[in-house]
This record gives sequence, structure tokens and C-alpha cells, in this order.
Amino acid sequence: MTSSSSSARGAASTPYLHGSPPGALPVLGHLPALVRDPARFLARLHRYGDLVEVRLGPNRLVAPCHPELLRQVYADDRTFDKGGPVYGRFREILGNGLATCVHADHRRQRRMLQPEFRPDRLAAYAEVMTREAELLAGSWRHGDVVDVFPACYRFTLRVVTRTLLGTEAPDVLSDRLQHAFETAFAGALRRVVRLPAGPGYRTAVRTLERTVADLVRDHRAHGPGRTDLLAGLLAARDDDGRPLSDTEVHDQVVALLLAGTETTASQLSWTLRLLTAHPEVLSAVQTEVDAALPGGRPARWTDLPHLPRTDRVLTEALRLYPPGWVLLRTCTRETELGGRTLPRGGQVLLSPYVAHHNPRIFADPDRFDPDRWLPDRAAALPRWGFAGFANGPRQCLGADYARAEAVIALATVLARWHPVPAPGRRPDDRPVRLTTVLRPHRLHLRVLDRERPAARTGDRRPDAGPA
Repeated sequence: MTSSSSSARGAASTPYLHGSPPGALPVLGHLPALVRDPARFLARLHRYGDLVEVRLGPNRLVAPCHPELLRQVYADDRTFDKGGPVYGRFREILGNGLATCVHADHRRQRRMLQPEFRPDRLAAYAEVMTREAELLAGSWRHGDVVDVFPACYRFTLRVVTRTLLGTEAPDVLSDRLQHAFETAFAGALRRVVRLPAGPGYRTAVRTLERTVADLVRDHRAHGPGRTDLLAGLLAARDDDGRPLSDTEVHDQVVALLLAGTETTASQLSWTLRLLTAHPEVLSAVQTEVDAALPGGRPARWTDLPHLPRTDRVLTEALRLYPPGWVLLRTCTRETELGGRTLPRGGQVLLSPYVAHHNPRIFADPDRFDPDRWLPDRAAALPRWGFAGFANGPRQCLGADYARAEAVIALATVLARWHPVPAPGRRPDDRPVRLTTVLRPHRLHLRVLDRERPAARTGDRRPDAGPA
């Protein structure tokens, strides 16, 4: 602990340790360290206490690192609400949809969207996931070097546009949306810390607005009789019988496009990276896939119960590299957290990455260990320690959708292909900086046809481990 620790656990008045990372600079605070290497900075926060103060320019935030403090924040979304300068900037991009709305709007919106994620609806969406996973796997040839994140992003966008809008997304639309989201969110984050948004920010925001408006307009023009997710949203009514307004429909579509693309694309990318670095785990997953998918056929909804190891690998990748790595909350009233009084408007840095790399929550947290998710071992983990899909009332509504999509995609790809590191292209395990979703900085893999003998040999170099 640093010298700023104010108490020791077990003290009658304050049983939680308080502290702050060293190296804060005048005016800028910890901002340079966070921007320079966010994964390294966040992974070390637990060393400085159970409730850690982080200075980002003029802003002072507290980061809970103890499971009980995480529970308090996640469970009480009325007190620890979405708000403050970050969400103000995000609303310029996403509007007031489910991902950004405050507590007062959240229950109404969630209740209206919830029916579209029932198990029977998920089974229908899974048919789309299977078809798109088959197309993804079929688009490669033996020996191809794949730029992994863009490939996974195009897959997830095609899935979400077909399930959400009932239409197929051409690659040009995928590339346009990916670039627009990246530019817009990078600019928004820069503005939060009082830096210029950078070139292209306004253009990116307008591109998102126009693209979504065109998609919704096309859907309305061909809407009668459709059964996709947007048709359900347009037909939904709240407790007072009111439908979503045009603005609300727009905001939900933007939020669903973001949540349904980057997060799962990131999870799949990191999973493939980890599997190529751990060939023994890759071999075990492919053995399971071969038994569940005879003849190398694509995975389906009904196959999910027969792919538990595949699911554990994806969950462990989600723990090591949670796409939503920083979730900020704003205090709506003066409140107490871990023995510290937080003022109304106080900011809480709620980071799954911090919790997932805390050895007091996960033993040997930097080690890739999918078997930590075996039922008996997982049951012993702290209830509020894992937040791959956030937690509490604001847990991701589409968590089961995302789980099914990731398992179907990974199993379908591994049934046909054996991924290995691309020759001469060392993977860069650093996350991209100043992004809302934790994704690889650079990841190219070579895919080998599993029916060829050469596919059985791969790069068996030891992994350097996650950031």
C-alpha cells in the first residue's frame, strides 16, 4: 500500500484500505499513465487499497477494488447512476438509449426491449448466427493471413443487422460503421479530458446519424410482416401504452449496433489470440468441437449445451480482456462508500478490468485458465467479482445473445480451421488506447485447413501472458 493508506482492514471505523497510485503529476494527475498504458495502470490499482483515488486532470474519481464495494455500486443504480461528463459526451453519439440512459429512464426502456431477448427469440437469432458463422469460416482459404478484429467485426455486424433489421450488411457498411464508431468515441474521450476531439469527430458523428436513419427508414418502408428485433421495438408499448418515439428508436438502434458488434468481435479476437498461444487448450477445444459437430458442420443453438469447454474459454478471455473495461458512475446524492463520504456528483471508476486482475478476487489473475469456470470452482468466486457483461440492474440485456453468438462462431471456425500466429507478424497484445471497447492493437493469424497434415503443426512458443 502507498503511504496515503488511511486505515487497516478490521478497524472499527473504516474496515477498508484507502490509497492512491503514486506518480500523479501536477494538473494532469494520473492521466498520462492511464493514456500511455491503460491496461497496466488499471491492473495495478488493487495494490493501493480497497477504494483507490484516481486523479484525471481536475477530476478525482474513486475505484472500488473489493467485492463488497463492487456490490454496493453495481446493485444501487439509483445512487450510482450513469451520468457526468463522460456519459454526456457519449450521448452525443449514442443518444439516450439503454446503454447511456439514467436510472429514471432505464426501467421503461429495458422492459420494452426485454421481450426481444426471450429464449425463443434467441433461438431464432441463432439461426442467423449459424449462417453468418458458416459464411465467415467459408470465406478463408488454407494459409490465409487474417486480420482478426476486422473479420470478427464484419461477422458480428452482419449478425446484428440481420437480427435487428432483417437485412444483410455489406462489407462497405461494416467498414464505415467501424471507422465512425472508433473516430467518434476516441474524440469523445479526448473531449472528456479537455483535449481537442481530433480530425473527423464531427464527420463520424454525422455518419452514424445518417447511416442509422437510413437503416431505420428502409426498415419502415419494408416493415409490414417482419419479425426482426426492430419490428418488435416498433410494436412495443410501455405500461402506459406508449410506443417508443422516433428519437428513442434511433437511439436504441445505435446502442444495439455498438453493443452487438465491437464487444463480441473483441471477445472472439482475444480468444483466438489466447488459443494460438496455448496450443494444448486449442487442442482440447477442437476435440470437444469435433465431437459436437460431426463432419465439421456449423454450430447451432441446440449444440450449445454440448460445448461447455468452448464456453469456458470464451468466458476466460472475457475475464482477461473485458470489452467494457471502464464503466463510470456518478453519485446522485451524498453517500458513503467503503468508509469514505462521496459528494453528490462524485465520480466512481467502476472497472471490470480492475476486478478481473485482482488476485484477491481471482487466483493468479494474469494466467489464462479456462477451467477456473468449471462449475465447482466458479461457485467459489465472489458474486460481484466478474463483470464481463457489467452487473446488477444494468447488466447487459443481450448477454445471452452475445454468449450464444460467440460460442457458435468460435466452434464453427475451429471445426474447420487451425489458427496459428502469422509468420513474421508478432501479435501485439496491447489494447488499442482511447477506445471504449478493449480490443487488440494488432492481431494477424494464419488459418490452416484442419484436413491437411500441415494444419496439425503450429507455433508452440510460450505465451508472454496478457497485459
